[in-house]
Formats: sequence, C-alpha cells, structure tokens
Amino acid sequence: MDREKLGIKGVDKMIEGGIPYEGIVGVSGPPGVGKSIFSLHYLLEGARKGQKCLYINLEEPLNNIENMIQQFSFAKEFNKYVKEEKIIIKCYTYPEYEKIYTELLQKVNEDKNIQRLVIDSFNVFFTSMLLPQSLVNQPEVNIRNMINFAFSMLRKKGLTTLLILEMQSDQGHSFYYNIPYLVDGIISLDFLELGTIERRIFISKMRWTDQYRESKSFDITKKGIHAYEEESD
Repeated sequence: MDREKLGIKGVDKMIEGGIPYEGIVGVSGPPGVGKSIFSLHYLLEGARKGQKCLYINLEEPLNNIENMIQQFSFAKEFNKYVKEEKIIIKCYTYPEYEKIYTELLQKVNEDKNIQRLVIDSFNVFFTSMLLPQSLVNQPEVNIRNMINFAFSMLRKKGLTTLLILEMQSDQGHSFYYNIPYLVDGIISLDFLELGTIERRIFISKMRWTDQYRESKSFDITKKGIHAYEEESD
C-alpha cells in the first residue's frame, strides 16, 4: 500500500507511515482542537515532495488563514510554496461555495496536477445549504445525494484528500452519519479534561492499515502539532 505522509512524525507512525494513497480521510474534532493546523502539516509535506496541493476553506476569510500560518516556525517555508503555487488556498463563503461547488469539484477532478486536497470544513457546509423548494420535504435524501456526488468526484487517480469534519452536538443528524462510512479513514482529535485540558488523537478507522490501537497525547507548539510518544511505544 502506497502512503502519503501527514508530516507529523508521531501520527504517521500510528498509521504505518501515512494515509493510504488516493484515499479520502476525515479529520474529526470539536472547534479549536487543531484540525486546520493538522491540515497545514499535510499540505506542507506534499509541497516538500513537489506535489501540487489545494486547500479549500469554507469557514474563514483568507487573512485569518494567513494569520494562522504566521503563528508557526514553518510560516516562511509554507508561504514560499504558496508563492510558487505548490500550495493553493481558496476561501469561500457558504453561499459562494453552494453556487460553484459542482464546477469546483469538476475542476479538481480534471486537474491532474493536484495530488493533495483539503476541504475545511466539509460536513458543516451541508447544514448551511438552501434546498430547492422541490426538495424541502426530503432534505435528507438530497443531502445524501450531494455527499455521494462529492465523494465520487474526489475519488480520482492521484488525489489523496483530507476532509475536516466539525464535531457537533447533534451527532445523530442524518446528513453526518453516512460520511464515516464513505471515508477510508477517520483521525479523531479531541480534548480530555483531567484538571488541565489535554489534547488527544485517536485513529478510529483506517482502511488497509494496521492502525495504532490507543490514543496519543498531542500539543500545539511553535513548530505546529507535536504528538507525544507513549511509554509503551
């Protein structure tokens, strides 16, 4: 199995060196846990390998993304790849993305040079969509169809995708529950409160992989995400 490294040493070790090549993997967790930062490592690792990487953000304006990047010691290198168009950042509001998402996914599918893709946040987009009047009585069916369409467009040769999945209180909402079945893997980030707040990472699903069975502690430092090695490693 060929794999694409995430660029986070302790996490790549949990999944036999990286996520499956040409797979679609979800990164799930609550707001503020570090999902977008996680995706920066993935994009940077791809650019270092000479791959063209596309980052689509559906929640933040471009200046917020740029400010996030500037927090880290790899900012200069990351921005160099942006200037070289090895990393392309596209930010859309939900109304904008709703109008162009079919065309955008088609362009991603047709661009054979794009090898790494991140959509941040993928699932929240579907909660914001305005359904046509003809479908207001069956919104679940329509949303399922749109999610399935998106996956069919993303499963193309040479493309490995990270979908950022915002964890919500209403986990039973039907638009969300079929995504875990469609993705090839789920990397779960979460907070654990033990007097102080501790971030934990767990690989809850990864096809074609002998994945790590326990969670690991991680922190966000000036260098980005650092996953701590457990004593049993």
